[in-house]
Amino acid sequence: MRHKAIFTVLKRFYPSAGRMAEFSSCKDTIQYHKPRPVVGSVSFFKGVFFVGLCFFLSACSNKSTPKKDEYLLGNQLFKGNSVVKTEALEPLLPQRPNKKFLGIPGATVSLWIYQALDKRYDRDTQRIKFDTLSRYYERQFTRYADDSRKLAALRRKYNRVVNKYRLRIEEGNWGMRTFGEAPVYFSEKNARNNAVKIKGYLVNEGYRDANVEFITDTLFGRIRTTYNIFEGVPHVLRNVDILTHKDAEIDSLLSATKTASYLKSGNNFKYSDVVSEITRVEQLMRNNGYFGFDRNYLRPVQSATGKRNGGFLVDTTGHNPATDSLFHIVDVKGLQINYPRNHDKHTQYTFNPVGFRVESLPGEPPFVVRDTAVYRGIQYSFTPKHYYSPRVLNEKILIRPGNIYRQKDWDETSRQLSVLDQFLFINIDTDTTNGNIKTLIRVIPHDKYQVTGEGGVNVVQNLPGPFLNGTFRVRNIFGRLENFEVSLRGALDANFGLNNNANLVRTLEMGVNTALIFPRFLFPGKMAASFNRKTPRTIVSLGYNYTNRDFLGSDPDFIRSGFQASLRYNWKKSEFEYLSLTAVDLSILQSKQSREFGELLDSLYQYGGNPLKFSFQSAVISSINLSYVFNNNIIGQNRRAHYLRLFAESGGTALSLLEPKKVSLGLEGFELYKFLKTNVEYRRYKPLGPKSTLVYRVNTGLIFNYNDRRVAPYEKSLTGGGSNSLRAWPPRRLGLGSAYPNVDLQTGSPIFRNGETTTLQPGVTQYSGYEYRFEQLGDVLMEANVELRGHLFRFVGDVNYALFLDAGNVWRMRLDKGTSPNQNTLNGVFQFNRFYKEFAVGTGVGLRYDLSYFIFRLDMGIKVYDPSRRFIVTNALGQTTTIDERYLLPKFSFRRSSPNYPVFNIGIGYPF
Repeated sequence: MRHKAIFTVLKRFYPSAGRMAEFSSCKDTIQYHKPRPVVGSVSFFKGVFFVGLCFFLSACSNKSTPKKDEYLLGNQLFKGNSVVKTEALEPLLPQRPNKKFLGIPGATVSLWIYQALDKRYDRDTQRIKFDTLSRYYERQFTRYADDSRKLAALRRKYNRVVNKYRLRIEEGNWGMRTFGEAPVYFSEKNARNNAVKIKGYLVNEGYRDANVEFITDTLFGRIRTTYNIFEGVPHVLRNVDILTHKDAEIDSLLSATKTASYLKSGNNFKYSDVVSEITRVEQLMRNNGYFGFDRNYLRPVQSATGKRNGGFLVDTTGHNPATDSLFHIVDVKGLQINYPRNHDKHTQYTFNPVGFRVESLPGEPPFVVRDTAVYRGIQYSFTPKHYYSPRVLNEKILIRPGNIYRQKDWDETSRQLSVLDQFLFINIDTDTTNGNIKTLIRVIPHDKYQVTGEGGVNVVQNLPGPFLNGTFRVRNIFGRLENFEVSLRGALDANFGLNNNANLVRTLEMGVNTALIFPRFLFPGKMAASFNRKTPRTIVSLGYNYTNRDFLGSDPDFIRSGFQASLRYNWKKSEFEYLSLTAVDLSILQSKQSREFGELLDSLYQYGGNPLKFSFQSAVISSINLSYVFNNNIIGQNRRAHYLRLFAESGGTALSLLEPKKVSLGLEGFELYKFLKTNVEYRRYKPLGPKSTLVYRVNTGLIFNYNDRRVAPYEKSLTGGGSNSLRAWPPRRLGLGSAYPNVDLQTGSPIFRNGETTTLQPGVTQYSGYEYRFEQLGDVLMEANVELRGHLFRFVGDVNYALFLDAGNVWRMRLDKGTSPNQNTLNGVFQFNRFYKEFAVGTGVGLRYDLSYFIFRLDMGIKVYDPSRRFIVTNALGQTTTIDERYLLPKFSFRRSSPNYPVFNIGIGYPF
C-alpha cells in the first residue's frame, strides 16, 4: 500500500500570540497550534554571557527588520532517519542559514554588517544612475553605428557598466558584498521542495515507500525546520540476472564480468546502482570493439506498437511471507539491448589502418615534401623540422592495426601523447566502414625552444627575501621525445642564522641545474615495456649550488658549495598513485667556516652533543630511495580525500668502497655518511560544510645512522617547528625531547631572552621565553596536526580562516661516542619509557588569502604545553625549588618578554 507524503507547512504567523497555522494534507481543515518550544536551544540562550554578547552585537549592528511576513531561516534538522545518514541528506538542502561567527549560535555577524549597511544604502539612486548611463550609451551606439571599432569599444565599456551596477543593485555596495551576507529567509516553497528531494533520495536508496513531512518552530525571529522522515521497509534484490538472452556475444561479455556488476543479490534496489550498471555495460561494450555503442541502447523505449524495449527487466511482485515485514523483494530478470535502425546486432569494429601525422605549425605553409616511415604497421608522416622516433612513439600509441576497438586504448593514447609536453594540439580522426575504423592521429608540435622565468618573494624563517628563477627548455633534443632543461636560481634571504638569533644575517644562494627527461625507462630488458601505460619518466640531472651566509659581512659565517647528480625513475601506478625510485643520488659538498663560527660549533658538539658541527663540513652523501604517494585531494574542491606518503632511503652503503681511496680521489677530509631513513605521512580531508573543512595529519620519521659519528647529513636530518610543522615553535627549533633549546655550557642552565635574568637565578621564579638560538637536528620525528578551515569573506580573492592544534616532538636516537653529554643533552634522547610525556602542544589561528593560483598564509602559533619548561633552582643554602611551567597557555601574552610570546609564520600555499 502506498503511503502519501504528508507535508506540514507554515501558513500564517501570529507572533504576538505565539501561534502558527498548520495545514495537513489528510484533512480539509486548518488547525492552529502553539509552536513547540526548543528546549535545548532556550536553555543555552539563558547563559548570561552569551545573551549579553548577542545583545551587544545586535545593538552595534543597527540591524534592519525583516519584511512583513518574512522570517530568517534557522536550523534545519532531520528526525526519524535510522539507516540513511544525516550527512547524506544535508547536501539536499541548498538553502543555508546565515553564517555564524566561529560557529557561535546566533552570532551572525556578517548578516548584521549587511543589515547595518543596507539600512543606509539607497538602491534607487543606483537604478537612476544606471538608467541615465544606459540612455547615454544608447545615444552613443546610434552615433557610432557605422564605426565598428568605436562601437565594439563602447559595447565593452557598457558591459562593464552593466556588471558594476548589477552588483550594486542586486547585492549592495562594496562593504555589503565583501564583509556582509544577505539575509536568508524561510520559504515555504523551498521547504516543500526539500521534502520532495529528500523523499526522492530515500526512494533511490531503496526505500520506495518512504514518507517525509516538515514542521516549523519560531525562535527569535527565525524559523527552525524539522524534516520528519519515515523510511519504511527497503526493497531488496533477490534474484539478479543481467544477461540479454538474445545476443550470444554480448551475453558472453556480461557473464564473464558478472562479479563486477553493481546489481547484487542482497543489496537494496537503488536507482543509482542501475545507472552505475548502465555505465559499466556501456564501457564494457566500448572496450570490446563496439564503437559507437552508448547508453541509449540500454534505455527503455516505446515502439510504434506500444511495446516496451530496452533496459533492465524488473519484477517487484515477489512475495515471501517470512520476510515481507522486513523488506520487499525485487527480481532482475535480464537486460534488453536495443539495436541500430535496420540492424539485428551490434557490429564489432577493428582499427585498420592507423596513421600518425605531424601538421605544420600555425602560420607555416603546408609542407609538400614530408618524411614518412612505417613501424609496427603504423604509417608515420613528419615535417622536415619535426621528426620523432617512430620506435619511441610506438610505445605511446596503444591503438594498433588489426586490434579490436577499445575505448580505453583510445583514451590512453591521447593521454600519453598529451603528457609528453611535445604537442600543442592532438586529435584522433576516425572513419568507419565495413567493421574497420580508419584512424589518423594528427598533432601540432610545441615550439622547440622555450624560455620561462619567474620572480617573487621567498619566505625563510618568516622573513621575506627576493628570488629569481629562469628555465631554458629544448624539446625533442635528440629526436626521441627527450626534453632538456637548464634552470638557474638566485635568492637573497634574510634570516636569524645559527650563531645569533637576535641579529639578521643575509644569505646569498645561487644554483644551476640541468636535467634530461626521457619519456620511458632507461634500463635493459623487456621489463621497461610493461610500464608503457604508467607514464614512465627517467630523469638524469646534474647541478651546482652555492651558499654564502652573511655574504656582506667582513668574515662570512660559512661558504658552502656542492655538486649533485641523480638518476630518478617516476611512474604513475593509477589515477591517484605515484611512485618514484631514485637509483642514484650523489652529493659532494665543500664548506668553509669563519674561525668564530667554527669554535662555537665545536663547543656545542663537545659539551652538548649538538651535531650542527657536521652540517658545515665537507662531505660525500650517496643514497638510493623509493617513495609512494596516494593523493586524491584536488586543491579547490571541498570533498573527502586522503593523502599517504611512504618513503624509504638507504645512504652511504656504497661509500664503504671509497674509504681506503679517499686520498687518491682527492676526498681527504670529506665526511662519509651511512644511514637508513624512513618517513610516513598521512592526511585526511573531511568537509564540514560548503566552505569548511577539517584536516587531520600525522607525520613520523626515523633515521638510523651507522657511521662512526652517529649523525645524519644536514639535508637528511629531521626537524620540527615552523609553518609546516608545530607552528608555535620557530622553524627547525622544536625539541629535542624535554631538553632546553639552548643552555649555558658551564652551568647547564637554560638561556632566556628579553628578560631581566637570562639564566636560572636563586629566588627568581618568573622567566621570559627561551632563546631559540640553534637548529635542533633529530633522528626521530613524531607530529600530528588538526586544522579547521573555513571561509570569512571575499575581497578580490577568498579570505579564509584556520583554527589549528599541533602536537609532536623531535629526538636524537643515540649520541656520538666522542662527546661528553650533560643531563640536558640526555633529555633529548628518545626513550620508550618517557617519549609520550614529551609531546609539545601548540595551537593558534591563521588567515589564508586564496587567489586560486596563489595562496598567501599567515599563522599565529601559541604554545600550550612545552615539555622542557621545568626547572630546579638552587639557592645559596642548597635548597631547591621546582618551577613547572610546562602548561604555558595561561602565560600567553603579546609582550616580547612573555614566556609564551606568539610565533608568526608566513607561508605560501596550505601547510598540508
